[in-house]
Amino acid sequence: MAAYSCGNAAWQTLQAARRYRWGMDIVLSHITALEAMRKPYFPSRLARAGLCPTELPCQMPVIGEAREVLSICPQLEGASTPLHVLVGGSCHRHASPAVIPHTCVAALPPGSLVELMPGVRCSSPALLCVQMAPYLTASELTLLLSEMLGTYAVSVTADRGVEQRRAPLLTRAGLEAYLERLGRFKGVAIVREALGGVPERAASPMEAKLFIRATRRFASGGYRLERVALNDPVRLEALSGEVGQLRVRKPDLLLLAPEDAAAAARFRGVAFDYYGDWHTKPEQVKRDTKRANEFLAHDFKDYVLWKENYDDIDYMDGVMAKARRDIGLPERKVSFRRARAEREARVALWKELEGIDGIHWSGF
Repeated sequence: MAAYSCGNAAWQTLQAARRYRWGMDIVLSHITALEAMRKPYFPSRLARAGLCPTELPCQMPVIGEAREVLSICPQLEGASTPLHVLVGGSCHRHASPAVIPHTCVAALPPGSLVELMPGVRCSSPALLCVQMAPYLTASELTLLLSEMLGTYAVSVTADRGVEQRRAPLLTRAGLEAYLERLGRFKGVAIVREALGGVPERAASPMEAKLFIRATRRFASGGYRLERVALNDPVRLEALSGEVGQLRVRKPDLLLLAPEDAAAAARFRGVAFDYYGDWHTKPEQVKRDTKRANEFLAHDFKDYVLWKENYDDIDYMDGVMAKARRDIGLPERKVSFRRARAEREARVALWKELEGIDGIHWSGF
């Protein structure tokens, strides 16, 4: 067996011994790796990714190994089957009801794999994005990247369909640095191109989808708002209590008035907040009202969007037009033909995003 390409030599020897003891050397990838990294304890494994060996097994796991790894690896609880695995060569690749093999003959840089348990590794979030990119539509890839750069994980068991993370699995700078190290690897160029339209620190898929609709080009179904920030802290003076007491508020989307439009702006900025059912609870209604008043008192206009508003194209058109006016952007005047084409694009984008649940992917 060739020497591992990264990490401390003693640690590598220990890991090799542990894998031998368990009798497995499996690298999970694609959908299976994504399911593993959505588990709450994955970030603790990710912290050691830089030490994880990157050499790939030369053959697929047999059916018995696939069943065993599902039964003993807590990070794979509820994982879908067959398992997606990464192998270092195609000579031992074959059809199997238990696993779907993906071949990688290129050398992987440090940080490409994460150890889940002795004998079981998986793709890192950065490698996963590159692996998945060729199989996904542009919007699917944007939402996958939004999750990796966001503070949520899609879940089939959580009440709201997501689990919250303390911090993103990836940063934009970290992903860009990894892409540079990966070199001319299939999928790298696709991820690089997609990154420009990806939000950072989204707290839910709906926030990410709202960002996409707000920032995409008009011809692509968006409203082309620029410099939109997600969950950026805004310090506002409290309306009660001691003078000068500040509160930190984080609107879902925040858009500041451009400096060159300050004279025409009616507000310092506008915010967009997407409200789910839990905002109807009496105590939450009171908190939301206090928050909205603080924004208004400090010259920020906060637009609240419920699902029925988000789904209403005409309503969204009206809100976005008023938001442009609020921050001093000029009213758009286009021909009837162009207006009709852009509206059709907005409907198409809304439908496309509604069809992406983060569980099912078009290329698999």
